[in-house]
Order: sequence, then structure tokens, then C-alpha cells
Amino acid sequence: MYKLIEPFGYHISANTIGDAWLSLVGAVIKHGVKTLDEGRERLCLQNVRLRVEGPNFRDKLIDRYGDKKKIEDIIFLTFKGLKMYDCDVKQSFSPGPKSYYARLKEGNMINYVVERLAEIPESKKAVISFIHWDDYKAVLDNPKDDYLPCIVSIQFRMLQKPRGYSMNVTFNSRSIDAFQKSCGNLVAITMLTNKIISRLEKRVGKKIFFDSLDGMITDAHIYEECYQEASFLIKKLKYEKTKSL
Repeated sequence: MYKLIEPFGYHISANTIGDAWLSLVGAVIKHGVKTLDEGRERLCLQNVRLRVEGPNFRDKLIDRYGDKKKIEDIIFLTFKGLKMYDCDVKQSFSPGPKSYYARLKEGNMINYVVERLAEIPESKKAVISFIHWDDYKAVLDNPKDDYLPCIVSIQFRMLQKPRGYSMNVTFNSRSIDAFQKSCGNLVAITMLTNKIISRLEKRVGKKIFFDSLDGMITDAHIYEECYQEASFLIKKLKYEKTKSL
């Protein structure tokens, strides 16, 4: 479900990451403005807020409608592959920059979040930042074939509860491909959170509940090459919903 909240843009509220993904696609298809992205046509929405209650990466909607290969690519680039590559239907950069996984590993960032929250559960400093100082020079050195992580940061917040803690996660995205990649991003962030929660529970000796996933997306878009496929998916969902009533 999404709605326009003036003057702040579109807000998406969902009970699953699959519902959040499909609502984002539907919002961009219906309300997106045609613009050019380095000469490439797309529909885009600026400043979209997304919230998922009790997220779970095992999602029926994503299993049914998501592009499994692209989801697997994003999971691979978050947890195993060291070099980034573009899984877009039309690649915008050459393979080779540091992947999300390489950045997590280089900065020992998962361990940092676990250690910080184990020591100070209420800390506001449990932040993973994917953009590094040396990325700026790399972008300027090769502006026609550059790479900058789409997911800028992820922050993990714990709140004391009667039976343990709740975990609230907020991510910031400078740009997100709503149709092709955002479902994979949501799956990967949810998996990453579960990994951190699992390690933290052993450290603090208490249950930690994954309460919410919030996201601020500066630019959500669907590229011209995907208009037809994305529109067909939204129409199919509406038809299946009507048929089930």
C-alpha cells in the first residue's frame, strides 16, 4: 500500500518485503515522471519512504514474482562475491569495483555492529556505511563508466522490551531500480539483519525481535527497457486480486 503525503512524497507501508517491493513498482509505474538518467529514459519518483513491519526474507510474493537470477546476484554480491557487476538488462558500469561484501569485509562492519550493540545496546552508532572516501575519486576519474553503491548506509537500533530487545533497521538509498533490483536489496538487507541478530542474541543472552525495516529512497526508478514487463506484472496482480474476491 502506498500513499502521497504532501509535501514529503510517497510513503509505502507493508507487512512483507514482497508487498513493499510490488507497492514500490506500482507507485513508480502509476506516478513516475519520465526523465533521463545519463541519456537513458526512465520513470522515477523522488524521496520515497518505505516501511515493513516484521520483515522476513522468505517471502511468497518475491518467490512467485521476483527475478530469481537477479535476487541471487544481489545476495551473492552482499555475502560472497568480492567484485561488483551490473545485473541490469543494460549494464551501466563495467565489472570490477568493490562489492557490498568486499566493503563489509574490508571494514569488518558486521563485527563492528555486533560488538557495538553487545556493549551498548541502545547505541546510535551501529551504522554500516558502504560509500568510502576513495569512491569519489574513482567516480570523477571515469565518469562514463563509474560505480557508486546504491545502498548508502544501514543503521541498526535496539530497544529494550519486556522479553528481550526489538531491532529496528533503517537504510538509505541514493538510487534504487524498483523493478529489477529492489526486491533483491530488501532480501539481502533482511538476511544481513538476521545474521547480525543471530550473533547478537548469543552475546547478550536475550531474544531479539526483528521489528521493522525502514528505508529512505532518494530516487526510485524503472528503466525504459522494463516498462512493459513491470506494467504487465502490476496488471496481473490487480487481475489476480479481483479474481480472488
